[in-house]
Amino acid sequence: MPYWLGISVGVLALAALVAWARQRSQRLRAEYRLAASSLAGTPLTGNAADAGIPDAGLARWLYLAGDRRPDATLRFWFRTVLLGVLGILIGGLLWFTGVTARMTTDLTLIPGRVGYLFVPVVHALPVLLMLFMAAVPAVRVRRQRRARVRVILRDLYPVLELFASLAQAGLAFDGALARIVPTLGPERPLGREFMTFQAEIMSGADRTQCFRRFARRIELPQIGSLTSALIRAQEAGIGLADTLRRQADDLRGDLRERALARAQSLPARLVFPLVLCFLPGIFVMSLGPAFYGFLVGTAGFGNTR
Repeated sequence: MPYWLGISVGVLALAALVAWARQRSQRLRAEYRLAASSLAGTPLTGNAADAGIPDAGLARWLYLAGDRRPDATLRFWFRTVLLGVLGILIGGLLWFTGVTARMTTDLTLIPGRVGYLFVPVVHALPVLLMLFMAAVPAVRVRRQRRARVRVILRDLYPVLELFASLAQAGLAFDGALARIVPTLGPERPLGREFMTFQAEIMSGADRTQCFRRFARRIELPQIGSLTSALIRAQEAGIGLADTLRRQADDLRGDLRERALARAQSLPARLVFPLVLCFLPGIFVMSLGPAFYGFLVGTAGFGNTR
């Protein structure tokens, strides 16, 4: 089959995939709006308390990374397939234009038959390009999840300190929450989660269920410990100020241990840039002339006829 025909078939397949994904995305958004409007104003009880929060799998991973759209899973698979097909097309273009053949020829001309080690890599270049480009969405979601966790942990300690100070001043949890939410703002992940929690409380939902949903939306050990302590304090009638102050102290110790562990791992992390960036240049500058002289003296490398 001619190469242009393969490209045409690939483009038509991508166009069909785009049309199908767009139609499905619109249908999912309509279903999501319909479900939200039908449940508006009703307390969340039983299985409905976990509505909208995925349990496991890819949807759960995307949800924890901050992608809360109803068609998040479809968008992820669409990007993965699109980039994978694009990688196949680029690899096929390199193959049919002869770029990989020229690279193979240049590698075989390296003295000592060292270039033959990289010939299989060149032959597998279309597959490697497909795998590399298809993995870009997963790497992006993983980085988003890490950045979200880092921002939440950075905001959690001052929020707990403010909660403890306001509770010691005599404010209830709802009053302290009403003062803290505007300071965080909706642009911070923790602020958005607190705003969702506040909206659920104001709608009449059970407070225990709201705390559990708050923990499930973030899924961090620190948040889970905080919500469990608040639930126990509410059920047992323990003072809220002491509970929040204890949680703030525990989080301060955890952050201190994380900072110490990060500082102690710094020498090990410096090994990789040292080996990859500095040592090759040092070896080339110091051992390069001697190695070249050895090749010229033994194999006649560099001699012209």
